[in-house]
Amino acid sequence: MTKYLLNKFHSNKCTSNEVDEFYAGISQGKIDIKLFRSYWDEIAIEENPDQELAQSRLDKVHHTINLNQSKRIEERGHKLPGKTIRMVKLFSKAAAILMLPVLTLYVYIQFFQSDSFDYLSDSARYEVVAPPNSRTQFELADGTMVWLNQGSKLVYPNRFVGGTRTVQLEGEAYFEVASNKEIPFIVESGNLAVKAVGTSFNVKSFSDDIKFETSLESGKVIILNGNKDNAVEVCEMDPGERFVYDESTNSYSLNKEDLTAYVSWRDGKLIFRDNPLTEVVERLSRWYNVKIQLEDPGLEYLTITATFVDEPLEQVLEMMKSIAPISYTIITRSKKSDGTFTEKKVLIHKKGGN
Repeated sequence: MTKYLLNKFHSNKCTSNEVDEFYAGISQGKIDIKLFRSYWDEIAIEENPDQELAQSRLDKVHHTINLNQSKRIEERGHKLPGKTIRMVKLFSKAAAILMLPVLTLYVYIQFFQSDSFDYLSDSARYEVVAPPNSRTQFELADGTMVWLNQGSKLVYPNRFVGGTRTVQLEGEAYFEVASNKEIPFIVESGNLAVKAVGTSFNVKSFSDDIKFETSLESGKVIILNGNKDNAVEVCEMDPGERFVYDESTNSYSLNKEDLTAYVSWRDGKLIFRDNPLTEVVERLSRWYNVKIQLEDPGLEYLTITATFVDEPLEQVLEMMKSIAPISYTIITRSKKSDGTFTEKKVLIHKKGGN
């Protein structure tokens, strides 16, 4: 790589062939550190007309570098090698002058994936959280697609290594597992786990729920109980089956069902097919992040058949009121004396009961 090519890239004047040449040099490790250093030293920060933005971005880079340096010191008990620190300074300046973001990010990642700096090491673990009123879709390193329902969290490694592809779930998620017969995909949640190879399935396991559920659309999965060192097989599932474990009774059921109602949340749908009102209320509470409770005895025996597609909560309640002998009261949030707010509640009554 030449200084001429660096200058053209910085000025965004490269031809398509020169861009390919530039990235090929980086990806193949053909980097002359002295060339990079001398080039950065010649570029004055005053070249950038937006000094405030430049300083802001530089601060963010420094913050990230400091966090990662602290992480390395804690994990290995010593300071970063001098070469790594020099590279940090070098690319901090590149960010400060707002050089092309692709260049800064690409080179930064290439240099700091080494043994001296495992910012993106295989051992690094990440978590994705789907906040209330949102659903998240993303892809894991092995090509597995994940849909994460609101209020749920998935913890996973930067890259799968070893004999399994293991993730930890809190909440609800749908998985389309990339096929790999040699390395099974395992979803752990509490004391139970789902083991698959190339499969599409849904797992629901919230910490405040006594039930663990798995709905299998395609492929095969094995339900495991216990930690990974001595896990025992509970059962094997076939497509179209739904597994439900009840923690309160330490028992499970495995039945052939229409799974549409259990996987349709990916498309923003809530589908109920003769579901008990207690189950409907539980799902609506999580879906709308609001506390809904049954106020009168006997309501738990009512069943609901309905489909809701991203309707507002009030509209859903009105639809339920029209098809079942119920009424409801919404208690809005109010400010308390300590400055905090009460939570919003929905109280379900027998029709004419409030």
